[in-house]
Amino acid sequence: MSRGLSVYLDLLRFLAALAVFVLHASFHRFTGGLPVLWRFSIFGNDAVMLFFVLSGFVIAYVSTRSEHDFRDYAAARLSRLWSICIPALLLTALVDGIGMRLAPHLYEFALYEYSQPVARMLASALFLNELWFYSIQPFSNTPYWSVGYEFWYYLLFGVATYLTGRRRALAVALVALVMGPKIALLLPVWLAGVWAYRTPLAQRLTAGAALVLCVATLAAYLAYRLLDAEAWLDALTAHWFGPGLNEALGWSEHLLGKYLVGALVALHFVGARRVLRERQAVPAWLESPVRYLAGFTFALYLFHNPLLQFFAAMAHRLQAQDAQRLIIVLGPLLVVLLAGHWAERQKQPLKRLLLKLSARRARPS
Repeated sequence: MSRGLSVYLDLLRFLAALAVFVLHASFHRFTGGLPVLWRFSIFGNDAVMLFFVLSGFVIAYVSTRSEHDFRDYAAARLSRLWSICIPALLLTALVDGIGMRLAPHLYEFALYEYSQPVARMLASALFLNELWFYSIQPFSNTPYWSVGYEFWYYLLFGVATYLTGRRRALAVALVALVMGPKIALLLPVWLAGVWAYRTPLAQRLTAGAALVLCVATLAAYLAYRLLDAEAWLDALTAHWFGPGLNEALGWSEHLLGKYLVGALVALHFVGARRVLRERQAVPAWLESPVRYLAGFTFALYLFHNPLLQFFAAMAHRLQAQDAQRLIIVLGPLLVVLLAGHWAERQKQPLKRLLLKLSARRARPS
């Protein structure tokens, strides 16, 4: 992966996380809509599909470069997830408990669930929260659903890549059976990222053709959004599946729109690979802030919704709406800046611990 492409992907993933944050911060129950910024909230739902494609792209890359067996691969994936997911779940439980005492009416939202809290936390921590047609919501942390998808994509890719023969076939079938059809329906979006990394198309394109591909995919996406093509695709999806099954798909509904966005993102990455070749320098003034901000992407994504809810509960008695908005928007960003930096630093120690434990189990007694 070239340095220029790496910086570009970091910029995209930070902007995607920011789009999700703006989408949720613009909700009426939080701020009543953010002036000017609310216009960018239309990109928030598609940002998760960008994450899926980017995840497949990066996993395809690291599996050929630095993770040479399933043990290394599993330790890297689990440490990446748990270093942010465990703090996110604990933070959610803490701020929801406080916020519900301050303003319980603000937590009366259809997607929030609080029954059997211990089982709910365990299921989320073990990534069992979205299997088959179940959706176990970890309190107010609505964005957590995507983690319950990506873990199973990681696992499926890992067993397909690092195992061989009959063991691989059995493991792939078992993983597919456990995760169920709902998660499998969005697997093509994630695999589009794997394809974008592995396809030789990027090497065959001229620089001009690659630039045209980058611009054309961006223009096609903007047209899809501005012309509200999503509504037409949603109606088509609902017609195919029927209203009952379409509703049961949960986060996998709006399937055709998600496929289209995933395809456009994957093709954009192919063009970007050719445009941003290795010899092209990236200015330090640009690379340093992009890398720094990208380091908070996962924490921003998983911390922000419970924090928005919490700061809304804290500020709900203020009369000045501008002061409310300022607290509700800046409060979560400040917590992410502080807690996200600490959580990111836990990744490498956690990976070393997981590798040590797996080596101990593999040692003959």
